[in-house]
Amino acid sequence: MAIFKKRGIYWIGYYAYGRRRREPIGSSYKLAAEVLHKRKAEIAEGKHFLNRRGNMTTFRELAEKYKKQYAKHKKSAAEMIMRIDNLVKMLGDKKLNAITPFMVQEMRNKIKETRTIATANRYHAILKSIFNRAREWRLFYGENPATVIKIERETPNRLRYLSREEITRLLEACSPRLFPVVAFALLTGMRRGEILALKWEDVDLEQRIVYLTETKSGRPREIPIMDKLYDLLVPMRQVSGPVFKIPTITLRRHYDKALKLSGIVNFHFHDLRHTFASHFVMITHDLYTLQKILGHSTPLLTQRYAHLSNRHLRSNMAKLDSEWAPIWASRQDEPLIPFTQNASVTNVEMSRMERLHGPS
Repeated sequence: MAIFKKRGIYWIGYYAYGRRRREPIGSSYKLAAEVLHKRKAEIAEGKHFLNRRGNMTTFRELAEKYKKQYAKHKKSAAEMIMRIDNLVKMLGDKKLNAITPFMVQEMRNKIKETRTIATANRYHAILKSIFNRAREWRLFYGENPATVIKIERETPNRLRYLSREEITRLLEACSPRLFPVVAFALLTGMRRGEILALKWEDVDLEQRIVYLTETKSGRPREIPIMDKLYDLLVPMRQVSGPVFKIPTITLRRHYDKALKLSGIVNFHFHDLRHTFASHFVMITHDLYTLQKILGHSTPLLTQRYAHLSNRHLRSNMAKLDSEWAPIWASRQDEPLIPFTQNASVTNVEMSRMERLHGPS
């Protein structure tokens, strides 16, 4: 058994049941040593996957089973299935026992070329879950390759929102198919998954309420339908079915094109929710109501918008300060005299009293 390096990648080599095996691990010698140690233990205990049945299943076959038995029951099923399909494009017809930690790291690197660390982590978590289900279903007996590679630490949630001028530019750049979705997001603060899962049965245009039963927090909530949203929904009204019949991948393509046309950068679809929340707070200063609309389970999640309320409170106080400026004008040229308990009446005070009451 040995560890060797080839083109910057550490590999491990070992014999298992009369066959020589080589596995690419990654750029870490320490990780390669750990995996090699595990392989030795597996072989010694007779648990190595080469000696077990079920190692002919392909990732494509497993992914289909996972979608049917597990993913379709999740609240965010549409988005999860889209990501599973993307994983199939990357891992496809590879046998489960041929998928290594190195391949998982390559997958992460490829995703991060165009997406964020958070997105790479979502794919990583799904892959890990798929292999865990495979072990439960006795389709795979080896070590889960997604558990060997660590999920990267994500940067703190940012707060990116559009100005009024940027909102106008984005809406003008939207295609006819995209416009209703973006406008709906801006007028409700709903998440993308909630919007795409929304059905007409949950939209009451008579009472002007959107009912959300499948939410991230697990708690149902109601969102009022105000005039602009009402005007948007009435021409689209149907008896049943999805409100927005647009696949996630199509939505992303149209959205990316609109961002490019509008010249807006560093702005994700989820940031439309931040835009709604930020402007709501700046206008109303009501964090409690915002928490209810967004469906936050705790006020701490809504507190991220508190500084925007404080900023506008300061602005409003500045307006009052400006309005009251003439009140203080008559005193602005007088020197300030510190007050002491036994202070005598000064010449300045005498002069001011004479102006107000006349000479004594």
